[in-house]
Amino acid sequence: MQLNILSIFIYAALIILSVYNLRLAWQLSKLQTTMMLRQPEEVQREENLRLKELDHDKRRWNILGRVFFWTSLLVALVGNMEELAFFLDLYSICNIIVLRGNIETVNILATK
Repeated sequence: MQLNILSIFIYAALIILSVYNLRLAWQLSKLQTTMMLRQPEEVQREENLRLKELDHDKRRWNILGRVFFWTSLLVALVGNMEELAFFLDLYSICNIIVLRGNIETVNILATK
């Protein structure tokens, strides 16, 4: 197995993205357990519109992340490690975007 600059970059990005993904997931779980969330009736109209936009964006990124995940499983069977790491990088980026949307949603719903 010969490593070139691109392979090293892909593996380093996978490690960094995985650590950042775990950090965001931990931050989200901490927010969900410590914050008091408002009832749906207490949410203002502008906040409700923003929540709908966030939900739509999260759904799109979640679907794209699933595509990258299943592609990475297929590549794991027939491809090489660099291709697998590349698609796992893309999957991690989609997960990070969804987690950031979840954090923003919790921050909008937090009691003020």
